[in-house]
Amino acid sequence: MKRRAFLGAVGSTVSFTTLAYATGDSGETLAVQVRLSERAATYDGVGDRIREYLGRMLAFGRWTLDLSIGDTVSVSTEDAARVTRRGEWPMTVARETLGDRERESAADVNLLVTDGGMDEAPTGYGFPHVASVGGARHIAALEPFDELVVDDARRIVPHTTRTRTIQVLAHEVGHALGLRHDHGVAFLSGDAVVATPMLSAYAWDSDYTADASRCGTTIPATDGREQKLSLAFSACARRALADDDDVPP
Repeated sequence: MKRRAFLGAVGSTVSFTTLAYATGDSGETLAVQVRLSERAATYDGVGDRIREYLGRMLAFGRWTLDLSIGDTVSVSTEDAARVTRRGEWPMTVARETLGDRERESAADVNLLVTDGGMDEAPTGYGFPHVASVGGARHIAALEPFDELVVDDARRIVPHTTRTRTIQVLAHEVGHALGLRHDHGVAFLSGDAVVATPMLSAYAWDSDYTADASRCGTTIPATDGREQKLSLAFSACARRALADDDDVPP
């Protein structure tokens, strides 16, 4: 991936300029660091489940994945969207990137997982290099990947709170890598509609107006059909990540 600059504003309270991140060229290393809020860290096995699932979901072959679980983070709220949108988590990443000698942020993705609820959107937030998501208790309760995922190619799973939480985690990581919602797709499997991570529950959201991915695949009609999720990024998303010109900086 190319060297990128992390620029812009988060919410209405904080802005960043010229915060540079270095990444390797194609075939080198994708560096992802996961941090848990203090409350999220109280759930046994949550870090192991994140490492297991995210490691499998980001194993694209075009890079070597460097996935680490860092130390816990003290936050003012477990609301995963708010802690990023209002600047608290990005400021932590910024301080570390700009020279905290005790901690070092990851070059590509810095993900915070909290104990925030997953019932009301938004349940997470992501923009280049920084992301956050709630649902630590649901991630900790997930079955091992190989017990849950029986369709190895498309990685289709039931739509439950646990599977939606880990998919939303991957969704926010996708945003941190520069992907958009329309890099996701929905497809039919039998009579079920299956949504990939970047589209996720937007497939069933009447307020989501797009009817196709940016790669041209249409979203099938969802009325009366079973809802399922895929734990595999779409070919559209993978192509975008293989071509930096298609991924916003």
